[in-house]
Amino acid sequence: MKTKQTIKNLLFSMRTAIVLLLLLTIACILGSVIPQGELEAYYTGYYSGTVARLILLAQVDDVFHSWWFVVITAALCINLLGCNLLRFPVLIRQMKEGYTAEKRMRADDSSDSVCVSDAEKLFQRLHFSKTETLEAGAGRKFLYGVRNKGGIWGAWLTHLGMLIIILGFSLGQIFTEKYSVYGVAGETLPVEGTSFEVTINDFRTILREDETVEQYVSDLTLTDTESGDHVTDETSVNHPMEALGMKLYQNSTGWAAHVAVARGEKLIQSEILCAGEHLTVADMPDLVLAFNAFYPDYVEVDGKPATASSALNNPAYLYTLYYQGRVLGMNVLKDGQPITVDDLSVVFMEPQQYTLIQLKSDPFTWLTLVGGVLILAGLFLSFYLRTEELWARELEDGSWRVSGYSRKGGILFQERILEMTEELTEGDKKA
Repeated sequence: MKTKQTIKNLLFSMRTAIVLLLLLTIACILGSVIPQGELEAYYTGYYSGTVARLILLAQVDDVFHSWWFVVITAALCINLLGCNLLRFPVLIRQMKEGYTAEKRMRADDSSDSVCVSDAEKLFQRLHFSKTETLEAGAGRKFLYGVRNKGGIWGAWLTHLGMLIIILGFSLGQIFTEKYSVYGVAGETLPVEGTSFEVTINDFRTILREDETVEQYVSDLTLTDTESGDHVTDETSVNHPMEALGMKLYQNSTGWAAHVAVARGEKLIQSEILCAGEHLTVADMPDLVLAFNAFYPDYVEVDGKPATASSALNNPAYLYTLYYQGRVLGMNVLKDGQPITVDDLSVVFMEPQQYTLIQLKSDPFTWLTLVGGVLILAGLFLSFYLRTEELWARELEDGSWRVSGYSRKGGILFQERILEMTEELTEGDKKA
């Protein structure tokens, strides 16, 4: 029996909950500091050998899907659930039997009490509208009142809200689906691994009066190619678009350019290339053109390419040309200036910004919202609906000895009783 009680105390104690919350916090910090979901080569290249091995071995490269994160989360959920289940019948019993005049009369003592001539008036002034009256012997009475009994549920609701938020967050991390697409206005992009495709109807940058960026806005159409359903709407930074069970976020932006490849006077290839992408020449697979960077307002600073502003005043393109995997050439080109390789010419032109859209489906967002509402309700009950008891025993001379108790904010409640008693006494003197 002792062993069972020890295990119960260990699993469902507040100390265990604090330890688990601390471990969960550390896990979330690791998941924020260390890039998640990268290839193994990224970690071995960016970190030292020992650190990289530890990251990969401990699954810190994918914290929220690691076995130990699931175990910690499950243990915390069991702890909070157990605490709430054990506490629930206690609170029900307390609501029914914990606040009665008979119980309080048996436990009544004379500590922290004040004397008044009219106890009922004091009860009313302190907003105790419902009272019980008992016979206290020798023809005297015992008056009892309780208010805000619902306040005892504050901590219970707060713990339940925490449990639901953790559950919603954990399930969301495990089952959330994320996808990314990027392109320029006019393109329709398939969302790999789904039946969706995104059409970028328009993309614009909103500037402030001082020419700094205020907002990026994409006008999108999300289409389900299987059902034919589609939704058109806008998404901007911090204002996602909701459509067909997905949320579309304006994630980032960059520059793209129209790249034209010609042999003599004949155009053989025309594509839109984003900075960071490369193009394999159609009829020369050994020849690859990489679009490294774009400079809207090209200048040279200490012999290195840079941009003086974000305005398209002097557009220039940094490229690298590869032949059979070897660097053939690297340079900066002005808008419309050709690269010539034998009888081929390559031209960058018509720069425009591309938009990167992230698509996300989280079926457990509502669970987190419910948890947040419960926590707010619990905090409201705990801090604004404190359970208060007030009782008064009639004395031989007809006056009343009054006492009060509140487990939370007890000193403030005693001060209110004293203050109201003094007001009533002053009123009686004036009368």
